[in-house]
Amino acid sequence: MPSRLLSSLFEYVVGSAGFLPVVDAWSPLVGILGFVLGSAFIGGSELWKLHRISRGADGSFGSRDAATATCVEGGACAGGWGFFFGTLLYWAYYDALVGAPYMAVLALWLVGSTAFTFGGLSLAYRHFVMGVV
Repeated sequence: MPSRLLSSLFEYVVGSAGFLPVVDAWSPLVGILGFVLGSAFIGGSELWKLHRISRGADGSFGSRDAATATCVEGGACAGGWGFFFGTLLYWAYYDALVGAPYMAVLALWLVGSTAFTFGGLSLAYRHFVMGVV
């Protein structure tokens, strides 16, 4: 699992650097593909974690621990897929990103950002309120 996280983080950093004006002028694909690949890794990894939580292999299915873990992983999963589909749409309309496509890209990125924030707040709740380390 840590290798997937590092891979996603690396791709998001590359993607972020790819949206800097000097890099974007050289090739817009650096930023776009960095975000697409990073989002796919995060979305897929978190989806697998949600599947494992739902199986309740450790007997904790339905517990408060499992519910808050689902919020943490679900937030990251929805965030990853929001950025994945938003960036794909951005790529599709790169040369003419105005009107409805522009609003759709912003909406997907907003959903992704909100979901990541929700997952982070859920993680903070698990640590500070529940004492889960």
